[in-house]
Amino acid sequence: MIQMRMAFALRLVDDFTGQCIRKKGFLFSVEGRVIHPVEKDEGLYLFMEPQESVTRVRIESTDYHSCSVLIEKKQLNPDEPVADVRLYGKPGRGHPYPHEYLTGKIESSRTAFPAEVYAARTRPTGLIFREYRKGPDGEWIFFQGFTKENLIGKPFMAGSGSETARFIPMEKRGINEYRIEPVGTFPAKLKEGAPITRIYRSVTDGAGAYAIPVDPGEEQLIEEVMVLHI
Repeated sequence: MIQMRMAFALRLVDDFTGQCIRKKGFLFSVEGRVIHPVEKDEGLYLFMEPQESVTRVRIESTDYHSCSVLIEKKQLNPDEPVADVRLYGKPGRGHPYPHEYLTGKIESSRTAFPAEVYAARTRPTGLIFREYRKGPDGEWIFFQGFTKENLIGKPFMAGSGSETARFIPMEKRGINEYRIEPVGTFPAKLKEGAPITRIYRSVTDGAGAYAIPVDPGEEQLIEEVMVLHI
């Protein structure tokens, strides 16, 4: 029997809920070659062993916006080489969770479309930023405050302007200590006491129009949608 050593795996995640995607209906390809996913209890996986250090995977779906992702093997944990690929849901596809859509259009001559966009939730989390640490066990944020909300897997932000931190809590340790995955580089001078805010994300079409999934009611309250510059 021939055994193949797995170089890495891709795991699909719904960006709105932070949960692994379990349903099928995806087409995966690398350089035009179709790759078939493996359905496991926790979600859909792609198991790959490419020869190159960087691999581009094309993902197409009827329920999620299509995308291409670059995977660098050296950036993955060698003990658990699994890369999460976060996907943005398309409107009108019957996603099984309560949500509405914030719709509109970005009017900008300086932005190339399609572009990633985000909006801040108006309802506060009740948390503020205390401290950021980076060490051999990853990047960690310490909060102050209390919330019953499950933060794991969902995108958040803190700060403003050039000192805006965007991140995804991946693991909780202690009361208000979270291992995070930064979206871009974590700012060096994020002010202590900055509110932690839930954000919603999606991608525009070629003309700048967007439909961002949000918690019910937020589509009536959010007044600003921003282009995600990393």
